[in-house]
Amino acid sequence: MRKYLGWTPIGIIGVTLILLSLIKWKVSWYVETTVLITGIVLALVIALLSKSGKPKTISLSVLGILVGGFIMLILGFMMEKGL
Repeated sequence: MRKYLGWTPIGIIGVTLILLSLIKWKVSWYVETTVLITGIVLALVIALLSKSGKPKTISLSVLGILVGGFIMLILGFMMEKGL
């Protein structure tokens, strides 16, 4: 079972991004941020539990890019000028 667990985080990331695009402008920013953080944490935990291989590497790389982009977005807003 752990053999196919590496593909699950990729699906979770995809579902999270689709869900965010569907709820855009319909809910507050707090709900959107909570959905994003929950999806990323869930995908990270499952990626760390999966076996080594290409899916695990892809999942962790995508998660690193998403977390890095989110942090840069937050830092951009903190500098008062925005992006």
